[in-house]
Amino acid sequence: MASTKTLEINDSSSESNGSSSITLRFRNSILQRLRHDAKQKRINVNTLCAQIIGDHTEYGSYASTSGMISFPKSLLVRMMEGLSVNEVEKLSENIAKNEFKDLVLLLKGEYSLKSFLDTVEAWLRISNFQYSYNTDTEKKHKLVIQHDMGKRWSIYFEKLFFHAFYSLNLIGSRLHCEATDNIVAFTIQE
Repeated sequence: MASTKTLEINDSSSESNGSSSITLRFRNSILQRLRHDAKQKRINVNTLCAQIIGDHTEYGSYASTSGMISFPKSLLVRMMEGLSVNEVEKLSENIAKNEFKDLVLLLKGEYSLKSFLDTVEAWLRISNFQYSYNTDTEKKHKLVIQHDMGKRWSIYFEKLFFHAFYSLNLIGSRLHCEATDNIVAFTIQE
């Protein structure tokens, strides 16, 4: 039997911020890995575990049931490079109108700008893409994604977001997009 240790995840301010504490039991090897990962990220193990569990409940628990799977990045880049620009645009339209909308509905129970952006942010975080997301006081949302996957992927993301925003009736002067070979940036005004 593998040796285990108990890690207590505790928040002393649970009454004021609506959180609760639990005690978890891990194999020593897992606990050592958690401590190592937390140290690298300059956070404590409690915060790391809360992030992992949060990502699971916000995205991971439903991702596989909605058809999301993991592949090596290099494979996805090569596959996308084999498509014409027109094929990339049609693919992004299909994914936005069907698959991604289904994922948002499954995860959030509604299809709105907020639920869409929350799902995108969870996906970006779990996929380890570098990104920046900000909302200002005028309800202008700015999302910058550094995917480092080439021009075809920039086209894909640009069109995916265009079709998603179109389905939310958020097109026209309220949407602005910029793209390079490895970065896509969107600004959308509510």
